[in-house]
Amino acid sequence: MIKINVKAGAAAKQRDDAVVLPILAGRKLTASGRALQACTGKTISQYLRKFDQLGEFGDIGMLYEVEGSFSQRIVFAGAGEEKGLSLDGLRRLSARVARQLERGGSRDISMYLTELSVRGASLADKVQAVAEGIQLGLYRFDKYQSQKKKNTRELRSATIMIESRKALASAETAVMRARAIAAGTNFARDLANEPGNVCIPEWLGEQAASLSHKKLKVTVMDKKAIEKAGFTALLAVNQGSAKEPRFIVLEYAGGKKADKPVALVGKGLTFDAGGISIKPAAQMDEMKFDMCGSAAVLGIFKAAISMGLPLNLLGVIASTENMLGAAAYKPGDIVTSYKGLTIEVQNTDAEGRIILSDALAYAAEQKPAEIIDFATLTGACVIALGAQASGLMGNNDKLIRGLKKSGDHTHDRVWQLPMYEEYQEQIKSEIADIRNIGGREAGTITAACFLSRFVDDIPWAHVDIAGTAWNMKGTDISPVGATGAGVRLVLDYLQKRS
Repeated sequence: MIKINVKAGAAAKQRDDAVVLPILAGRKLTASGRALQACTGKTISQYLRKFDQLGEFGDIGMLYEVEGSFSQRIVFAGAGEEKGLSLDGLRRLSARVARQLERGGSRDISMYLTELSVRGASLADKVQAVAEGIQLGLYRFDKYQSQKKKNTRELRSATIMIESRKALASAETAVMRARAIAAGTNFARDLANEPGNVCIPEWLGEQAASLSHKKLKVTVMDKKAIEKAGFTALLAVNQGSAKEPRFIVLEYAGGKKADKPVALVGKGLTFDAGGISIKPAAQMDEMKFDMCGSAAVLGIFKAAISMGLPLNLLGVIASTENMLGAAAYKPGDIVTSYKGLTIEVQNTDAEGRIILSDALAYAAEQKPAEIIDFATLTGACVIALGAQASGLMGNNDKLIRGLKKSGDHTHDRVWQLPMYEEYQEQIKSEIADIRNIGGREAGTITAACFLSRFVDDIPWAHVDIAGTAWNMKGTDISPVGATGAGVRLVLDYLQKRS
């Protein structure tokens, strides 16, 4: 893993493989760039005047072996219009620069990107954004490639340069926070990117158990223990699979003993073929990502432990495959949930909400302060919001507002959908307590209405990450595959809450 440091010092005195300077639209340099320009004669001035580096966002230009600089390269990173720059823009720019310099063989770099002005952001915010961008942007999942595209000169260290030594303490704290958040996000990505023949419920339980810490207790229930506990909805969905289910409980005691925990609940469908209501063959391979809700929970726990968050957390994950074996549950079946509510199965491909019913009911039984669940739950959410935001619904305005604020801050964004009482009518059943689908209209909302029946009166938020959990085109901070959606969002929320 790349080492990230913080330091104060002049650009002309750095002896790294590259010194990275921001350049704004109109070829405007920031303070360190102007100072280095004064030390290098006409070289930088001529470069800016003659070449196509205009300062547009994402443009990257380089000068090599410039007299007056001890660095091998001077890198100009285009930041665009300063008044429009956000923390997410800073994060994305850092990721782009880090990837390009690693491809070029740089090993040690100094970055002056925190000199850019971001409205409403402190220096610590900017340092954290740069540090996150570097680590998230350099992520790759290539363990199964026999001939890896490995650079023998991988980026080894990045030093985030700041203006004054007086701010070193807060900047170093920001780097530590970014390191934990990026590690948690990348852990969630690793789990979700594993193929379905590796990431089965048993393996997922082992990954949860691997998060060993003196303040963490992990319980992984096998099928026999699940039967004894009465998680009958999970068992129903599991009927068609040759792989045993797992019910995973994590308890992190970071706060006071008397403090109620925040419960994090994750959908752990390690592969979803749709069951008897089988999915189309096209892109069914992507259904290995149907456990991204559970991956988010585990990523949050990993980061929370590393950060030493001063609060108590309860994690609950229901995990199974949804397959088409001879014993598979069928449309028309009636399933009794852990809570005792009966569920009419009208579509076996709406299985996520069924297994979550047991997980949510168990979490509510523990009387937490609030519950947040994560699930790749509905294709309707992808249609409504695309890949730009996760769907957000719930029963508590304060919790919803807190998550929306953290989504805006981290750019791990959420968008609230309504849960009017009238939507509950769509999941009424003539022969059971509820049915597992509500028809074509408002599919994301009626799925949340289903979940709402299992949380009692505890403050609860449902985050539908169906459109954000993976991206087969890739983004600046995430290559093709799992994104780790939900991890940065909720870690920011938990920090503010604690």
